[in-house]
Amino acid sequence: MSGIFQRAYDAKWLIFGAALVLLLLWVMWPFLTVIVYAVFIYYIARPIKRMLQPHIKNETLLVTVCMLLLVLPLLLIIGYTLLLALSQFNALITGIGLQSLPEGPLSNMSNVVSEIQRNFTMENIMSGNFGAIVPQDLYEALQGYGSSIANLQQLVISTGSTIVDIIFKLFLVIVIVFYMLREDEKLVSWLKSTFPSLMAEYDGMLLKYGRAVDEDLEKIFFGNILSIVFFAILAATVFSVLNMFAPPGMSIPSPILMGILCGVSALLPVVGMYIVIVPLLLYVLVISLMAGTFFPNIVFYIMMVAAIMIFVEVLPDFVLRPFMSSGRVHTGLLMFAYILGPIVFGIAGLFIGAIVLVLLTHYFRIVVPAISRESEASKI
Repeated sequence: MSGIFQRAYDAKWLIFGAALVLLLLWVMWPFLTVIVYAVFIYYIARPIKRMLQPHIKNETLLVTVCMLLLVLPLLLIIGYTLLLALSQFNALITGIGLQSLPEGPLSNMSNVVSEIQRNFTMENIMSGNFGAIVPQDLYEALQGYGSSIANLQQLVISTGSTIVDIIFKLFLVIVIVFYMLREDEKLVSWLKSTFPSLMAEYDGMLLKYGRAVDEDLEKIFFGNILSIVFFAILAATVFSVLNMFAPPGMSIPSPILMGILCGVSALLPVVGMYIVIVPLLLYVLVISLMAGTFFPNIVFYIMMVAAIMIFVEVLPDFVLRPFMSSGRVHTGLLMFAYILGPIVFGIAGLFIGAIVLVLLTHYFRIVVPAISRESEASKI
């Protein structure tokens, strides 16, 4: 027994360090999604930082410019697009007789954003009728809650906590990304100087593993997922513009939602966005034939097909496809990570699944062979 206590005493600082790490993990666990989003934004911002680095020498100013001019606008575009897609998805499933999404802050916000978009017309802007842009239901809801102190308090409690939570987490994401971009090289140098023996063992295995994981995460996040975003936004824009000129019976249903589906399907090899575009064009063809508007507007349909094939399929394929890469991760496994990750972890699972797959792939590609070689060498 005394031997056990003696070994525990000798390892007291190691035990204390392990307890601190466990405490840190326990504190960080509720913010797992925040950290994952920050890691994603870091990897899409880092190549942009490298491009700006020769022109801006001050590190803090460089990271600030990168965040303000590139990262934040991208996040706003993604958030706005997702809200519109959610609203259109809700309208779509309600239209075909299924139960709509439950009422909540996200669905309510998506409906407000969708109505503002519909009211944001050139006529309202030119006439100065800005009150027509904001939904009247919003005023009525506020007036109804403001009839008494109790109702006003209920409004603050029901919506304020959600808004504060979103703002706080968004602030955390921005702060984490800022310091990751500014201090990443210093962190690597600190790890090398603090744990020299760990870095040197197995012929520098940990450094090789970390470098491989880092390179593939950048390729996946900056290449694949950023390409999905651009594919989706471009497709949604093309669909929305076509709908502005579409004759009766030839409009594309839920253009924002269809654009996002096109972006996600771009990950599929060979078939790509054809699995969305072909059924979509067939749907417009059938609906227009049933409405009797196809033959009078056949020229528009041909122009629609040509515009979608050129601007949604061919042009992005040549411009963006070269940036899409799975690195040394198997493409099929990456597809399963994109599919299963969100099922297990929610929206953040899109990134968590890819991170876990990269960590596992390089563990069995680098760590296991290195340990096996060392074990075989020690036996000889």
